[in-house]
Amino acid sequence: MLTFLHISDTHISADPAFDPPGIPASLPHPKAAAERLLAAIERLPFEIEFILHTGDVCADPIEQDYHCARELLSRLSKPVYLLPGNHDSAQLMADILHDGEGLQVLGDAQVQLGSGQLLTLDTNGEGDEHAPMLRDEQIDWFAQSLESDGAGPVIVAVHHPLIETGVPWIDQQMRVQNGERIQQILRRHHEKVAGVFHGHIHQATVTASEGIVYISCPSTWSNLAGYPSLSEPEADLHTAAGFNLVMVRETRAFVRRYSLPLVAP
Repeated sequence: MLTFLHISDTHISADPAFDPPGIPASLPHPKAAAERLLAAIERLPFEIEFILHTGDVCADPIEQDYHCARELLSRLSKPVYLLPGNHDSAQLMADILHDGEGLQVLGDAQVQLGSGQLLTLDTNGEGDEHAPMLRDEQIDWFAQSLESDGAGPVIVAVHHPLIETGVPWIDQQMRVQNGERIQQILRRHHEKVAGVFHGHIHQATVTASEGIVYISCPSTWSNLAGYPSLSEPEADLHTAAGFNLVMVRETRAFVRRYSLPLVAP
């Protein structure tokens, strides 16, 4: 049995004047949003085993942002597994965030987690950073890792979505363009895969395909809309920032979304 939190796209910035284009002025600064996240986690009335962060930890790949992220995330009392997103520098994450205990930065990795396994892929592959292509050697490694005889259910984690959603701007501009190759591998081992967890699209979604469930969580800072015929991203002010609680029992995953308050408690 595993109980963990899934967070993503914190976009932490050390710049108090951080104000990227296209972000509604009503949203809090991402550092303030991260503070609200920490407060919400501290108030949870149950125990978790770890926290999974599926990328875009920081707003920009600069040292100041990662030092700010380290100061914030190191307050968490449970281990945090961090994947690099397209806004991140994997090298700076490894140099500044990774301590091998409380904060662990993962690329293509296989981690035993008590009664289960965490299998991660760094989806920042080749081509467009928003819609990349995985390398052949990554796909081969993933297949070999999933075929290995590890204990317990497998939790797969990536930053970018792997398969089509039906939302044009996500499928064309935000998805791993050869992600179906990973889906083919997952399909062969669906009996031991509890779910595939990802971020990048700044919204809470569930996609089921051939026995595999793909789950994203809302950004802790800003969220985007997703519906049929939407060809360009647009802000979604109706979806609150938040995170997911995940309970894996055997190979079943129960997911509940938690929303963060719009103002600090």
